[in-house]
Amino acid sequence: MNPIVCCRAVFSDNIPSALDTKVIATGFSNNGQDVPTEGQVASLTSSNNFINFCLTVPNLPITNGKQIETGSCNPAPIGVIPSVDKMPSSKFTNPKNGDVISANVPFTIRMAIQNLQTGAFVNAQQNYFSAPQQLNGAGTIIGHSHVVVEQLTSLSQTTPTDPKKFAFFKGLNGVAANGILSADVASGLPAGAYRLCSINASANHQPVIAPIAQHGSLDDCIYFTAGNANTSGNVNAGGAAATSTQAATPATTKANNGENNGANGNRGGRGRFGNNQGGRNRGRGHQ
Repeated sequence: MNPIVCCRAVFSDNIPSALDTKVIATGFSNNGQDVPTEGQVASLTSSNNFINFCLTVPNLPITNGKQIETGSCNPAPIGVIPSVDKMPSSKFTNPKNGDVISANVPFTIRMAIQNLQTGAFVNAQQNYFSAPQQLNGAGTIIGHSHVVVEQLTSLSQTTPTDPKKFAFFKGLNGVAANGILSADVASGLPAGAYRLCSINASANHQPVIAPIAQHGSLDDCIYFTAGNANTSGNVNAGGAAATSTQAATPATTKANNGENNGANGNRGGRGRFGNNQGGRNRGRGHQ
């Protein structure tokens, strides 16, 4: 689907630049402490929808559609939120949780997806987080998904991973075929233990937003191994168990300054559809 026509234009030159009183959320002026609950903190409040909130952090630049690694402030509103019956969900069909795949052998990640109009992604170098979440005519979030593989020291690892480091990342920019999105891992993965997760997103790359706090996960994560797994969750065959250094940088420690400077990149640092395999993604494009 052409992302230019999939996403409805929200603003035009005919819409006033000043805040319209009809869209002021009066509830934002209440800090939520009318009936205090132990451990609950007061909310920030605003009488004008936080329209100038970023002025409170003058040391940070405006996000302005960019991926700013040092941090920024984004003035775009969250946008349109779906009903509970339209909350997206995904589940990996290959590999499945607990699977053992062959090391260094190409394979295809497949993921079932529902309640997400897939195939809609904007320019990640110019429009990152720059527009609100939108819904289609059926009330479904307009967006796309991603898959990311992180190497672990073992399947029993309990320490948090470093989000800056991954073994494989791919933006699933196409439209789901019969409810399935897929990504080819062209070089396979070295022997080791891995976590595979989805990142379901709106068209402007922000994580999908749901209408209620208590809900099932909008994403999926599974754990698998490449090589032969033993009972401890470590991996044999083709090499020893993954070390912490291997988990951090499966193929390289160099920063990826483009969106696609990995092992299977297309168009160097700007290849929109390229895989990024082995190393750190610090690029500003969408993969």
